[in-house]
Amino acid sequence: MEFIELSRDEISKDMGISAREFAELMGIEPKNAHRDLYRAADRLFDAVITIKEDGKISRLRWVQKSVEKHAGEGAITFVWSDDVVKYISQLQARFTSYKLQNIALLQSSHSIRIYELLMRFKTTGQRTINLDDFKLALGIEDKYPQFQDLNKRVIKPSLDELNVRSDLSVSVDFIKNGRKIAGLAFNFNQSN
Repeated sequence: MEFIELSRDEISKDMGISAREFAELMGIEPKNAHRDLYRAADRLFDAVITIKEDGKISRLRWVQKSVEKHAGEGAITFVWSDDVVKYISQLQARFTSYKLQNIALLQSSHSIRIYELLMRFKTTGQRTINLDDFKLALGIEDKYPQFQDLNKRVIKPSLDELNVRSDLSVSVDFIKNGRKIAGLAFNFNQSN
């Protein structure tokens, strides 16, 4: 099986990765890499992207069909969905770039998404976001109506994980509108 590395200008719908490449990328033991790769493939099949653009909210699947696992080869191949390829093509110039190894140890999808939200502002080290936009970005717009639950179950655990397992040191202040929390003000530093 041959895996092709593409330039930023090319977006191929078909992608593949071997367990060896996955182990190197994620910094894990090669002996367990095929098992972890197959589990990641299963999660990718179920994952969705929520996009808010021009007042519309869209949910897209990352992959077009089930990820193919190549038993005996320790590799997978998958096909990006048409919608994702189209969206990536349109946004390529606005991508937030970071090294995958900086988030490889993160276990929570909320932590990863917060990392991505913060990295868009890595030059300033500050990010202020409306609470509703924050929840939408994390795909939890219909959950945690009470801020204390959101803070206890999402914000605090995610920031704790980011501070321990990523290259970021993050803190947050809560922005109030009267007695209600209306937004979040993140301050962060990135270690090299």
